[in-house]
Amino acid sequence: MWLSEILGSLQSAGDGLSVTVTEDWSQGRATFGGLVAAVGNEAMRKLVPAERPLRSLQTTFVGPASAATWQVNARVLRIGKAVTLAACDIIDREQIVATQVGVYGAARASVVKIRPPVVSAARQIDDIREGRYKHGFAPAFVQHFAMRWAEGKLPFSGSPKAPTKAFVHHRDPAPLGESSIVALTDCIPTPAMSMFTQPAPASSLVWTLEFFEHNFNFPPAAFWRIDTDLDAASDGYVNQTSVLNDPDGRPVALSRQLFAIFG
Repeated sequence: MWLSEILGSLQSAGDGLSVTVTEDWSQGRATFGGLVAAVGNEAMRKLVPAERPLRSLQTTFVGPASAATWQVNARVLRIGKAVTLAACDIIDREQIVATQVGVYGAARASVVKIRPPVVSAARQIDDIREGRYKHGFAPAFVQHFAMRWAEGKLPFSGSPKAPTKAFVHHRDPAPLGESSIVALTDCIPTPAMSMFTQPAPASSLVWTLEFFEHNFNFPPAAFWRIDTDLDAASDGYVNQTSVLNDPDGRPVALSRQLFAIFG
């Protein structure tokens, strides 16, 4: 199923919502974390008006979510003059697999204005060969994204620590929206995996995504760019930071993740 079909299928179920996720979104023994986060954001969006854009989405991955029907319980925590805080639990087989807090804030006048610098990739999109999905050689969810690596090494190549820059877009032809961009931001593997000399898993534990631009009105096939680097790694855990750049080259979101690695 396309991401837009899954997000559009959220429906009332008891005191919350339900959604069915298919095997083609699997990532190892779990469902792709970007999809999990996007589903939770979409559920909270049903309670928060669109004029309050997403400012921060904090997701803790409590356990692996399977390809199944999930219960999605969203609620509003507080409504202020400009900011609404909401929370969401995603439940699979009666177990919480993810818990989220979304911060949605209307624009306010301020004398403080800082725009992150635009950093160009070393290579142009047209110069880069697009990776092709091969069943059994990559997680199933990868088939839903177009990916072109501008810098960095692919997973399991035994390379030294190096940042990555990758051009990506959804293969889903539906118009882009806030939740689809949430999912897109998570589609690139942690650069730590390129340091592995053989296949080994990595699992996201905590993900904080902060938006400072909210223009998602680009063609579905336009390439966005994700720049990622490792901040620290020790004791089997990795801290990393990513910047999402829109097709015009403007930074639009900051992503921070804590991973557990098993290699």
